[in-house]
Amino acid sequence: MKYLYGASVQGIQGFIFETNELKSIIGASEIIENINQKIADKYEKHIIVNAAGNIKLLFDDRSECEELVKSFIKEEKQKAFGITISQAVEVFKEGDLKNAFNRLEKKLTEARNQPQIPLDMSINIVELAPKTAKPMVENKPKQDKATLQKEKAYEEKYKDDKEFSQITKLKNSKSKIAIIHADGNGLGAMIASMAKDTSNDDEVKTMYKEFSQNLKEATEGAIDDAKKDVANLKLRQVIVGGDDLTVICDADFALEFTYKYLEFFEKRTKEIFKNDGLTACAGIAFCNHKYPFHYAVNLAESLCKESKTHSKKLNGTLAPSSLMFHNIQSSSFTDFADYIESELTLRPNNHKPIYLNYGPYFITPQDEYSMVRDFLNLARALQVKGSPMTRLRDWLSILGEDFDMAQQRLTRICEMIDLRDNGVFYKKSSLENALRVFNSDIPLNKLICKRGEVLVSPIHDVDKYLSVTDGGQE
Repeated sequence: MKYLYGASVQGIQGFIFETNELKSIIGASEIIENINQKIADKYEKHIIVNAAGNIKLLFDDRSECEELVKSFIKEEKQKAFGITISQAVEVFKEGDLKNAFNRLEKKLTEARNQPQIPLDMSINIVELAPKTAKPMVENKPKQDKATLQKEKAYEEKYKDDKEFSQITKLKNSKSKIAIIHADGNGLGAMIASMAKDTSNDDEVKTMYKEFSQNLKEATEGAIDDAKKDVANLKLRQVIVGGDDLTVICDADFALEFTYKYLEFFEKRTKEIFKNDGLTACAGIAFCNHKYPFHYAVNLAESLCKESKTHSKKLNGTLAPSSLMFHNIQSSSFTDFADYIESELTLRPNNHKPIYLNYGPYFITPQDEYSMVRDFLNLARALQVKGSPMTRLRDWLSILGEDFDMAQQRLTRICEMIDLRDNGVFYKKSSLENALRVFNSDIPLNKLICKRGEVLVSPIHDVDKYLSVTDGGQE
């Protein structure tokens, strides 16, 4: 008999982004990396998958597998208060590894749904650390166990890193940063397709192992390519594993970096897997640098999920790469889909609703949608001195109340663009050209188009993007 072991580290995002202290964030990501590194050091010959808290090992010896099952969760949870680890083992006979993987995934899903008692659970008589609301174990400063572990991990790796202090200054002149989360598409379908071509356990093991390694190389290579392609980029990687990516970035470069990353991810996977490759979707949450990071991460994940939903409607087999972004301006934020209905939908008198969430934006041309590069071009056309962006913001406000009055205001804005205003001359043709490239169905005198059965406008997206980047208008 053989033994297929699987483990899944849950709550990684919450563990890493529990506070806004960058030292703790980086230390937490080091702790997660150390979990995978320990597996690599001790069980190298057994590894099939080992990335970002996703672990798959193959054992011939029952006792060795039992030892791991008994010790792994206990030891790692004690080193990282706040994380949850699920594990499962599938016993199978020679020649059944392909089916064993499927059965193991079902067991891991069941294990994830079982409640676990956290090691840092509090009771009413215990004083709580003010930054995390967890049981305090250190008085000066007041800190919980997990924070102490994270700071220790940071100090062990970065205490002599003089360069690190420079790259932690991620906010721009408007004190804005961006949390970017990206996730691959079509991973399961590609693995299933590749598994069909395997005929024995050795081929299955090799296929999974090589796929995991190749995907890691493609993801890390795409990050490196994007970083080289975006000048003056300020970025800090937090989670990189498999097809997952979470980074903190200066708001000025976030959209361009994400666009380049998605583009290079497609290119790299095509080169490595010698086929159509993989695609990915991403979400970008712009926020003040003091905004709680864990809320911003949740928003970035929600935006990524929303982007995937649109992409899969266009192609269920392999969803095209796309991204969505949002500028957080409220003190709390829940699901983006709910936010669309409550905050991004205008319902003017005697008119159909108009949606202000124009995205997602795509890497390649798609019917009824626009591309990231064309959005950036439109934003630049409205970013220069003398542009009508301020007046267009007023137009949006009126549009939410009275459609006819808003149309009159837009007509007047179009008339004024070619006139000298305070000594500044702004050419209407530059904006018209940018709109035509962005979407030929959006005329300057309407700024609204039809997508399916609904009306959408990109102006709110442009406005919120300019409001968080240097050179835009507050």
